[in-house]
Amino acid sequence: MTSFNHEIEIGAPIEYVFEWGITPENWARAMPALIDYEVIEETAEGIHFRNTIKMLGRTTTSNEIFTVDEENHRTVSVFDDEDMSGEMIYEYTETEDGTIVRMHGELEAGTSLFDRALMPVLSRYMNRQFGISLTTMKELIEAEYAILQQAVVEA
Repeated sequence: MTSFNHEIEIGAPIEYVFEWGITPENWARAMPALIDYEVIEETAEGIHFRNTIKMLGRTTTSNEIFTVDEENHRTVSVFDDEDMSGEMIYEYTETEDGTIVRMHGELEAGTSLFDRALMPVLSRYMNRQFGISLTTMKELIEAEYAILQQAVVEA
């Protein structure tokens, strides 16, 4: 199993950052590897969706369950398919200057010899992608929040 840990501070209130982070349309904007997603259904268990990601020239589709464990503080996404399985946790903490977002992920390679042999390369690639994703999330949120704040001032 491979683990990832990333953290970034975003200059916007926790409610805004959290809402942005739980909106599926924003996921592809922040994650370059996510090329498609489909919400299958929303249940008491969470949002069931299917996503397609492209990593290292390979495309894989997985089914995930996305849950809000604690409003404005924590989300969990669990996935399991033939290529890999894992869990992604996002935690949000309010600060004086905005919001700290912490991402923790664990990935397990699929059962094939190819998947297990590819895992060290995939781990390095995904670690970079998750870091890029948080940086992109920060840039998008801060730009969009600044426009919203400017519109409020002008109104």
